[in-house]
Parts: sequence; C-alpha cells; structure tokens
Amino acid sequence: MAETIAKDTLLNNMQEGYNEFEALLASLSEAQMLTPEVNGPWSVKDNIAHLAAWQDYLHEQLEGLLTGKEPPSFLPGLTTEDEQNEALYQQNKNRPLAEVLAAYRASYQRVYTTVQALSEEALNAPLPWRANGNPVWLSIAGNTYGHYQEHGTIFRDWLSRAH
Repeated sequence: MAETIAKDTLLNNMQEGYNEFEALLASLSEAQMLTPEVNGPWSVKDNIAHLAAWQDYLHEQLEGLLTGKEPPSFLPGLTTEDEQNEALYQQNKNRPLAEVLAAYRASYQRVYTTVQALSEEALNAPLPWRANGNPVWLSIAGNTYGHYQEHGTIFRDWLSRAH
C-alpha cells in the first residue's frame, strides 16, 4: 500500500504545482505556444489540451467518489495511454489557444474544488472501481502537479533546443 497524504498537503502540492506551471506558461509567447514539434507533432497548446482532458477525466472519477456512482470509462475502445493521447490530440489540435487555456484552467479549478470536498480518508483509499488498489491521491497527483512537472520538463527541454 502506498503512503498516505494529508489533505492540506495534497491541496498545497496541487496549488504550488499549478502556480509553477502557470508561471512557465506566462513566460511563453503565443507563437511559442502554437509552434509544433515540442514533443512529436504536439505544440505547447496541444500539451495543455492534453492536461485539461486528463484533469476532466480525474474530475469525473472524483465526482464518482462523491456520488457513489462509477463514472463512464475514459475514451472507450482505446486501451493504451498512447492511443488515448493520440485521440485527445486529434480532438483538440484545431481548437484556439484561448479556448484550450480556459478549458485547462477551469478543469484545474473543478478538480481542486472537488478535492476540497473529499475527506482525507477518501483521498487515501483506493477508487472502488479500479483494481490496482492505489489510493485516490496518487491519481490526483499524477493528473495535476506530477503531470505539470512532466510537461514543464518537456517545454523547458524544447526551449533549450530551440534557442
């Protein structure tokens, strides 16, 4: 069993990770955000749309905890993370930057608010409809601040190669 985490610590980690990622985004121009091939064909904008989609899925999972209802599966028919990420890229690649940024920020706020509504016990228990037995907070970390760190590293590596 993975370690437990205090709810306040989780919320703090989420907000700090979000703030750091927002600061990185603020340092980029619109042209930089729209330049392809940051990682594969993806632009920064495409990465942000990816983060928003995974946060939306996380929010559905957390809402399921609050309501006691298992949420629908994520991208039914796609079984690997690579397939899911490619589908998300195709769905979002033509969306305007401002729309993608707004969706990302709104999805973060929904997740943050829902985490606030969950008990510390629920955050440290496994999702009832997942077989892996990992506590909920690991999914939260992986789809918020851990995910921001991963993509922030991608952006910084790209910036160092681009200049």
